[in-house]
Amino acid sequence: MLARIFQAMALSVLLAFGTTACDAATARDWPAWQGFKAAFLSADGRVIDHSEADLRTVSEGQSYALFFALVAHDKTAFDKVLNWTENNLSQGDLSRHLPAWVWGKQEDGSWGVIDSNSASDADLWIAYALLEASRQWCQPEYARKARALGDQILAQESMHVQGLGLSILPGKRGFVQGDGSVKLNPSYVPPFMMARFANAWADDPRWAEVYLASQQLLLDSPGNGFYPDWVIYQHGQKSLPEGEPRGDYDAIRTYLWIAMSSEQDPMTAALLRQLAPLSAVLIKRQGMPEWLEPATGQIAAQAGPAGFQAAVAPLARSLGLDKLADSLAQRNLRSNKPEEWRQYGYYNGVLSLFAQGYTDQRYRFNSLGELHQPGKEVKHCG
Repeated sequence: MLARIFQAMALSVLLAFGTTACDAATARDWPAWQGFKAAFLSADGRVIDHSEADLRTVSEGQSYALFFALVAHDKTAFDKVLNWTENNLSQGDLSRHLPAWVWGKQEDGSWGVIDSNSASDADLWIAYALLEASRQWCQPEYARKARALGDQILAQESMHVQGLGLSILPGKRGFVQGDGSVKLNPSYVPPFMMARFANAWADDPRWAEVYLASQQLLLDSPGNGFYPDWVIYQHGQKSLPEGEPRGDYDAIRTYLWIAMSSEQDPMTAALLRQLAPLSAVLIKRQGMPEWLEPATGQIAAQAGPAGFQAAVAPLARSLGLDKLADSLAQRNLRSNKPEEWRQYGYYNGVLSLFAQGYTDQRYRFNSLGELHQPGKEVKHCG
């Protein structure tokens, strides 16, 4: 019954509206983005993880940098990141090749692709950033690239999963087992992003199917009010992967994406209600533990890293914990000094930028998944 109600509500939202607005881009100063960029972004447009010996770049980092540059109205950085990604991870053509997920220093000392498998979370974020950039900067070529990349995602990174429907796989290889089980990641399908694709590409009903399946995944996955990093679906039944019972460095993003979803999205309230048990943990700990176990309800004794604390500030606000939200938001790194960001670390940095950009109202997502920035002038693309 819930699924049928949910599908009717979701589809009505997706199909009833459209937009042709293009936001006028005016430069904005975002000190934290400047600090992050100076610490991790090379002159030619690749995000470098200095904590790894191979000084790797992952497609996830490129996708996040595109989004932050978009929010900051930093078109120069956006184009550098996009060009580097396409040329080095997608063999020069995003419309024909999904980005390889790891690039860096190889064992023989040369530089190049280390792992050619794809990562669908990065691919989806790249497509989303391109789609929204086409509105912000009135460049149809970005929208063309986004659509072509979306077609590649459907062709190589999706399949029908019993119990869910047409679902996004974490990558093009390695997530479907010989026994028919499928490994999925809830943090890979932000609700606002799935809604955006289903609305923007309504001529392809597969995206509406993907939206519905992704929402069902988010409804199904929590246990004891906690999200896992990974889930297994086999013959319509959900379980946790053997040896991977926890939710930590992936799951932290799931909480963030849900908290940032529009209150007008018909499923946001239902998703937040499932997380009510987590509010008690946040109050007791005055922050986020490093990990939680959905199956047992077990909670880590140690606190999560700085980025975890920053990332749950929007969730605390959504759960009505305003004082705690204010306290957690103060843990965001807001410096423009690259040395402080290097010490903070790449992953803490991206979590912090997502959270503080949202907390500071630099951006919002509406019920259709569109990116909006309060106070910005809006114009129509000709």
